[in-house]
Amino acid sequence: MWGWKHKKLAVALTCADWRLHQHKVDLNRRLATLLGVEGVDFIAVPGPDGLTRPERSSEWQTAVSQVNLLIAAHAPRVLVVAAHQRCAGHPVPDVEHETDVLATAKALKAATGFFGPVCAVVAVYHSDTRWELKPVGQF
Repeated sequence: MWGWKHKKLAVALTCADWRLHQHKVDLNRRLATLLGVEGVDFIAVPGPDGLTRPERSSEWQTAVSQVNLLIAAHAPRVLVVAAHQRCAGHPVPDVEHETDVLATAKALKAATGFFGPVCAVVAVYHSDTRWELKPVGQF
């Protein structure tokens, strides 16, 4: 039997930016701690907080399908959309990342019908290896 069936997991829709996925940043452990789970499945796309823009509708549908697959496979306790400042995939002012990640988290909850919480987080840039995780909302 696979060990994950008894673990508290989350699914994160996060940015593909290499800086967030370095060992020094340890995004998986940090998100797990923040969300109160044991591990996090990642779906990484450039600029996840911009996925609900009309010009990215096909990317949005793909991301929703991937999240739904992981919901069915791993029964997560929580979903999270994790955006970040200085994002090439969604190059907007820092404050706009907060607004957009909230909108994306709300849209993800509606699109998946997920019964648990869907959280919105922004990684605040200090350096390529130092990011502060800022929770900005939950649905």
